[in-house]
Amino acid sequence: MYADLQQSILFINNYLQIKKKFFMKKISFSAIMLVCGFAAFGQAVKDRNVIPVAVSLNQVLRMTVTNGGNIEFVFNSIEDYKNGISSEAASSAANPISSGAMYKTDFTVSSSTRWALTYGTEEPTFLGTDNPNTAFALDNVGFTISNLGVNTFEDAASPKGTTALASLFSTPTKNATEVAALQTYPVVLIEDNNTVNANAGDAADNSFTLNWRCGTAEAGAIVPMNAVKIIDQNPSPAPDRYVANVLFDLAID
Repeated sequence: MYADLQQSILFINNYLQIKKKFFMKKISFSAIMLVCGFAAFGQAVKDRNVIPVAVSLNQVLRMTVTNGGNIEFVFNSIEDYKNGISSEAASSAANPISSGAMYKTDFTVSSSTRWALTYGTEEPTFLGTDNPNTAFALDNVGFTISNLGVNTFEDAASPKGTTALASLFSTPTKNATEVAALQTYPVVLIEDNNTVNANAGDAADNSFTLNWRCGTAEAGAIVPMNAVKIIDQNPSPAPDRYVANVLFDLAID
């Protein structure tokens, strides 16, 4: 009987030892899971989205002739032949009776970028309409430029890009200070001055007048007109109606 009691006690001790080990393992597993749970909750949650942003720059480039889209000089008197006809009779000594504002061309330029205006006639001379074999020299006709806009020309005596605030440059007219004779296309009439101030802008920034004249024999330094008055030219131009188409091409500079 004593041996049976000892065996019972030994069985109970073994059982308790096994249960204790199982309980400790269960506690350890629970602790590990708890730590893992805290670690999972401690991680940062992130999300990402993409918003496309685009910029479309559409070119604005427009020349608008607002007045004087057709110029015609009509010589009816000896005074016209001697002194010529001009939109600026006072400054050109042209016949004041025949001269006037009808010989002006007003135009504007609107551009979103720096621009250049190229001009010139299609043919190297005026051609007669009654007799296409007759010709009239282009340099009998000339013009000055009046600047009416906010943008300004470089100084007459300065090379391109000298004056920081000046945004316009004109070689033929010496920056809108002299008469220039009519020339054959292509000739750059007005361009950007390559300074910090671009010649881009609207009609208020770029507004100009071409002051046409014919037979005034004015001598600009860059592109002088014919120095001989029409009445003194040899041979004398044949009576006819002479025509030349003057092209104006506006482009990005």
